[in-house]
Amino acid sequence: MRRLMLFATTFVLFGVGAVLPAGAAMTGGTPATFTLTAGALSISVPTGPVSLGTQPALTTSSTISGLLGVVSVSDQRGGTTTWTTSVISGAFTPPAGPADPASNLSYAAGTVTMSANMVATAVAATDLTGESTVMTGASTGISTASWDPTITVIVPANFAPAVYSATITHSVA
Repeated sequence: MRRLMLFATTFVLFGVGAVLPAGAAMTGGTPATFTLTAGALSISVPTGPVSLGTQPALTTSSTISGLLGVVSVSDQRGGTTTWTTSVISGAFTPPAGPADPASNLSYAAGTVTMSANMVATAVAATDLTGESTVMTGASTGISTASWDPTITVIVPANFAPAVYSATITHSVA
């Protein structure tokens, strides 16, 4: 019985030796890599025309307000980043007659929807004659923030009935 066990053990050892031939060289590993590149900081705005509303012409000063449409900032740069969104507007002009100046426009971002790794802070602007900061953001990776701003226009007394138009321009840096 003992001889049979010894023979079985020897057979197993020979079997293992047959799998890896003596003197066989192990091959080396192959390093592999991939690269992620930083994306861009971008903004999307309504392409519009957007109506802020309709009201009768008055003999007293009034205001008219409306939603501009969703504005979105996408920060695909990765890492810890910050950005600032600014707005500027021209005057609201009719086909004929005096224009309503951009100093009579105000911008309120309203509710901001953002990705989990983003902190966005709205800044109210009350005069859009020059570039005005309306939102700042800080993130720790790929992120987005969106809002639907309310534009309020002071309409001076005795303005003529007409369609008044302006271009409101957003930028992000």
